[in-house]
Amino acid sequence: MAHAAIAYSKAHFRRRLMACTTSIGPGATNLLTAAALAHVNRLPVLFLPGDIFVSRDPDPVLQQVEDFNDGNISANDCFRPVSRYFDRILQPSQLITSLPRAVLTLTDSVLCGPATLALPQDVQAAAFDYPIECFDTGVVEFRAAPPSEGI
Repeated sequence: MAHAAIAYSKAHFRRRLMACTTSIGPGATNLLTAAALAHVNRLPVLFLPGDIFVSRDPDPVLQQVEDFNDGNISANDCFRPVSRYFDRILQPSQLITSLPRAVLTLTDSVLCGPATLALPQDVQAAAFDYPIECFDTGVVEFRAAPPSEGI
C-alpha cells in the first residue's frame, strides 16, 4: 500500500496524497523502504504505524520487535531519518498540534516529503474531546510547484 501511495502522489505531481496505516512491529517496518523512497523523492505520504503501549502494561505484545531493555525505543524510531516530519503521539491531545505540522510538511513545496505519526495502541483506544475547530472543513491548497516548474 505504501508504494501505491507513492505512485499516487507522483502521478498527481505531489498535489494529492494517501495515508498508510499498519500494526506494530513487522507491519510498521514494512513501510520503511517506501518511506525512504518518498523521502528521497520528496513525495507526500502520511504514515500512521501502530506503536508500543505508552503505559507499557501489556509488554511485550504480539509481534513486538522493540528493544526490551529500553521502553522509549520502538521499531518506529527507524522512521526518524526517512521522514520529513516524525512524531510519536503519547496522548490524543497531541494531535491538535502534531497533525497540522504533518499536513504542513505534506503540502509545503520546500518541506514536502513523508510524515510519520506513530500511534501507540493504548492512545489509539483513548477517548478525547477535541475542540470543534479541529473539525472545521477547510480547503488545503497544495503549494507544490506546477509540473513544468518543479521536480
